[in-house]
Amino acid sequence: MLPGVLDRYLLRELLRTQLAVLLVLLLIILGGVLARMLREAAEGRIPSDLIMPLLLFGSLRGLILLFPIALFVALMLTLGRLYQDSEMSALRACGVGPLRLYQAFAWVIIPSMGLAAVLVFWVSPTVVSLMEQLRTQALQRSELVGISPGRFLIARQDARVFYIESLSEDRRRMEAVFTQRRDAKGTDIVVARQAEQYVDETTGQRFLVLLDGYRYQGIPGQGAYQIMAFERYGVRVPETSGGANRRQNRDALPSHQLWRSEDPALRAEWQWRASVPLSVLVLSLLALPLAHTSPRKGRYAKLAAGILVYVVYANLLILAKSWYADGYTPAWLGMNWVHLLPVLLMLALLYQQQGGFWQPLRGMGHR
Repeated sequence: MLPGVLDRYLLRELLRTQLAVLLVLLLIILGGVLARMLREAAEGRIPSDLIMPLLLFGSLRGLILLFPIALFVALMLTLGRLYQDSEMSALRACGVGPLRLYQAFAWVIIPSMGLAAVLVFWVSPTVVSLMEQLRTQALQRSELVGISPGRFLIARQDARVFYIESLSEDRRRMEAVFTQRRDAKGTDIVVARQAEQYVDETTGQRFLVLLDGYRYQGIPGQGAYQIMAFERYGVRVPETSGGANRRQNRDALPSHQLWRSEDPALRAEWQWRASVPLSVLVLSLLALPLAHTSPRKGRYAKLAAGILVYVVYANLLILAKSWYADGYTPAWLGMNWVHLLPVLLMLALLYQQQGGFWQPLRGMGHR
């Protein structure tokens, strides 16, 4: 069945508003990701030539996760304009009820659910996997990543302190390097004019090869220090991002692998992905009664309430995922209970506004 006159009018308003909301969200995401990428590049954690690929992938992944809120806000704004211009009152006078409006908006909601499912189940893991590959390649390159100029880095394994003053213009050498390690035998200090990074291809472990420097060993307060001059001296560099890599590896796993797993953490990740298309549906259903207002209150009257509802809903999803992954929530319940809350709120609002649940059936035959 092709969309009627009313359907085409509402869809045109909704799609135009949704495009504007997506552009605004994309600009916000681009700004945040770009700021993070520039900071990491300035600190030497990623090479400068990887900023654009990581910016593209990071923005795409962020936009996928924010896809439900984009449609939700677009629906709220579209319905708010209809209320503001008294068009909703005219539609009601013609016998167009909530169910008829849901029928019109379904031309966008259902394809949006399918698109969200494709993006979150297949596109997002691929994007995360590509981002991990880029970062892994960056660690294996001779460019220096992981140690930030002008900042102290403390290794968790042996509490060794690393400090470099600056990077060379080609970012391949460290200038004015300082390391310090304390233990029961005393203090071990190494200073060098320059240093470069070396990556063991077998183990992936990184080392600092210090050039033209001195090593001081002894106990502070005593004069019995050993001083050794060297031309080359190797020091192991600690890994500081292991926890993040483990989290990202789970995000990059194929969806079919998550579905077949018995691990609660992986099952929670699968339900987290499934919650994206489900949230498109439940938020879209909630938008109609939640946007209900009088013409004098304006188009944005209920937008703040809608955003508040989304924030609570999104945080409950995060909490439910953590509970399920940690085994606090039974497998049969999982994260599904969170999606019932907006549905119950929708039914309560419809009952309050329509005076009963039978009223949404009005207007089904009107075009």
